[in-house]
Amino acid sequence: MIRNLLFDWSGTLVDDLPGVVFAVNGMLRAAGVAEMTREEFKTRFRLPYTEFFAEVLPGLPLERLQQLYLEHFTHAHADIRLLPHALECLKHAAATGRRLVVLSSAPLPHVAAQAEALGVRDLFEVMRCGVIDKRTEIHGLLAELDMAAAETAFIGDMRHDIDAGHAAGVVTIATCTGYESAETLMTSAPDMLVPDLSRLPAWLGPLGGSDGAYPVSTVGALILNSKGEMLLIRTHKWSHRWGIPGGKIKRGETCEEALIREIQEETALTLQGIEFVMVQDCIEPVEFQRSAHFLLLNYIARCADDAPPVVLNEEAQAFQWLPLAEALQMDLNIPTRVLLDECMRQGLLGEKPNEAPAPQALAGTSALSDPHPRLKPPPHMLPPDEIRISALRLTTHIGVPEEERAGSQVLEADVTLRIRRRFEAMDDDLAATIDYAAVAARLQALAAERPRRLIETLAAEMAACVLEEFQAIGVTLELRKRILPDTDHVAVRLVRGD
Repeated sequence: MIRNLLFDWSGTLVDDLPGVVFAVNGMLRAAGVAEMTREEFKTRFRLPYTEFFAEVLPGLPLERLQQLYLEHFTHAHADIRLLPHALECLKHAAATGRRLVVLSSAPLPHVAAQAEALGVRDLFEVMRCGVIDKRTEIHGLLAELDMAAAETAFIGDMRHDIDAGHAAGVVTIATCTGYESAETLMTSAPDMLVPDLSRLPAWLGPLGGSDGAYPVSTVGALILNSKGEMLLIRTHKWSHRWGIPGGKIKRGETCEEALIREIQEETALTLQGIEFVMVQDCIEPVEFQRSAHFLLLNYIARCADDAPPVVLNEEAQAFQWLPLAEALQMDLNIPTRVLLDECMRQGLLGEKPNEAPAPQALAGTSALSDPHPRLKPPPHMLPPDEIRISALRLTTHIGVPEEERAGSQVLEADVTLRIRRRFEAMDDDLAATIDYAAVAARLQALAAERPRRLIETLAAEMAACVLEEFQAIGVTLELRKRILPDTDHVAVRLVRGD
């Protein structure tokens, strides 16, 4: 069963060939060498790219080659497009709980910017880019991410990708959408050769059997400096919210050994005064990039310096040292806010809130456990932002008597959608919010689908529709019917989700 997918970028997921040819020809012009046509470039280009440039621009050191390429590659990514079926393939893989990683020779600034522009950055756990020789890099990547070779596939469009997959013992899949032809790719003997990525979802199928049957144990630490400020990091894996550093426990490690290693890898910090705080159940966290079940072992630890130097790896995008009062105002992920609450309750941060939750409430009932895959906000957390649709008119056939259902009626609905992301974190992007026009149209269509006897039935169906189809974390809905004499209306009201 394939649980992990490594993707090449250029020619596998995106078509950036025009930009690459333009950059290479710019390098050739700068060196006084004749430019190449697109077809000539495709014929001559190969990986590792150092071999190609040793042939066309001999004698230039690697650092100079990389500098020239960045100078000539356009930084406007508007013309970059996902290849056909790439988005559907990625979404299927993410929805079925696979781990997605990019392994590419293209420079990280280009790949990351293109992925953001194309709306797929959050699907990937790691982007390992700027790689010269994937045949050597892939071993360390699999070990770092604790990916079993037998459960991993590498998808690429060049022989070098297939050779790298063979070197690591993973399943190799060649796609004919990029730089090399099917005939050329077959000389590397891939396990599969596909014309494009449209066939992968059916081949992957769902994760079945015991896959994902057990939770993943992780460690994380709230790290304080000598001034009492705490380290927060922001990562795309948690919907760009702020949290604490940490990661998975490897087989054979103690919890503290795993914590020390993870913090060193993610921040380059050395911990002291490590204290265990709590365990959190984290079942289907809505903020996380994919379906998951974690056991979070949370610690508090200290660094000796006032402002220890932090060096982030590629998993995080930013960090801040903040006092408690400012940290509580940040857009924190839910597990981190629960940890802060518990640290305050225990007096580990010098404060105990008057209405702190009892220990059993946090550890026993688990603020992150729910039979439904939506999380209940812990104490002290700001309520989610909302979108409200007022007095939405719905034409339907409804009523207990058959003669009442025979004619159409107009009902009114007030719909309040509670959303995952704070408004200020949306970057003015429609894809980051809920399209209220689409919600209104869908609810009107739902009301008109069939007759019903009870407005309670229609209200429940409308709430379920909003939660299932539009990714709201919660909904409050009031449905009004003008039917009784001497009244303005009769209304039913329900609250679902969080």
